[in-house]
Amino acid sequence: MSDLEVKAQHASSVITPAELHGMVCGFAAGDPPDFSLTDFVQLASAESLSDEASVSNFVTASLEDFYSEELGFSPLIPSDAESLVVRLMGLAEWCAGFLSGFGASVSQHMNRDALHVDIQGILQDFASISGLDEEVDGDDQDESSFMEIFEYVRVAAVLTATLMNEARRADEVPKGEDREIEH
Repeated sequence: MSDLEVKAQHASSVITPAELHGMVCGFAAGDPPDFSLTDFVQLASAESLSDEASVSNFVTASLEDFYSEELGFSPLIPSDAESLVVRLMGLAEWCAGFLSGFGASVSQHMNRDALHVDIQGILQDFASISGLDEEVDGDDQDESSFMEIFEYVRVAAVLTATLMNEARRADEVPKGEDREIEH
């Protein structure tokens, strides 16, 4: 069991580690670089979380991983030792958590229709993934398909945060100032 998974279990005995991690990453992606622990606790429901120190430790570790410059970020889902069905359900929970966190974060400062078209596509894909069912055989083809979906989710989550950060920086340019045009 990873250190991050242990921290997730200490942060909540009600919300699965996958969903809780997805919520943190989605919440962070929706309003980078700001992250309000108070708003996050409200989103997750204080009754679903344990003590403040455990939640803070999990959130801090999750954000360090999510924003790591080594690009080692990975959604927190059950390990490869688990069955494909268990990992698939973990990925579906992670995507559902991401959507929940992202939606709560974005609704505070932006009209969802103003989201970059790539982000809209990613959110639609995550919604589809969150609705995946348990009907897989676990053969090599299913395993390969799962790995492709997992890698897409991993990259798409970071891309979402990057695009949201770029949009935020663009909005911060004072009106009337000339913007540089890249050639």
